[in-house]
Amino acid sequence: MPVTTLFVGSSSGAKSQAKELISKLSSPTLQFLPWWDAFTPGQTLMEDLDAIKNKVDGALFIFSPEGEATIRGELKQIPNLNVLFEFGYFYGHMGKTKVAMIKYGDFYLPSDFGGYIYITGSKFFRRSAVVAMGSRTKRDFMKWIQAL
Repeated sequence: MPVTTLFVGSSSGAKSQAKELISKLSSPTLQFLPWWDAFTPGQTLMEDLDAIKNKVDGALFIFSPEGEATIRGELKQIPNLNVLFEFGYFYGHMGKTKVAMIKYGDFYLPSDFGGYIYITGSKFFRRSAVVAMGSRTKRDFMKWIQAL
C-alpha cells in the first residue's frame, strides 16, 4: 500500500496546532514531515527546502496571524513571512494541486491568494494553543488529499 508524505509548515506560534493536525490525520498510508523535524542545523533554508521537496508528495501550511503590517494606511494582522515564503517555494516546485493552506485566525492575505487551495481551519487562533479540529477541516483535508 503506497504511503503519501506531506511536509507541514507553520510558525513557531502555530506548532501546537500543527502537532494536533498531524496526530488527528496520520494514518498507515499518510505520514507527515513537520518543519521542526525537517530542517538541519547548519544548512541554509534553500538547501533544506531543495532536499525536502524531493522527499514529499505535497505540502500543507498552517497560516495564522503572527505579525502586523500597515497596508494602505491600515494596521493589519499578517501570517508569518517564512511560512508565506515556504508556501510559495513549494507551490512553484510542486504545482497548485499539491500545496494547500489551512487558515487559523483572522489576518490579511493579498487577493492574489484567492485561487489557492484552502482548507477551512478556524476563525480562532491563539499562539501556542490548540483549536480542536472540526469536521469541516477534516472533510476539506480528505478531499484535497484524495485528489493528490
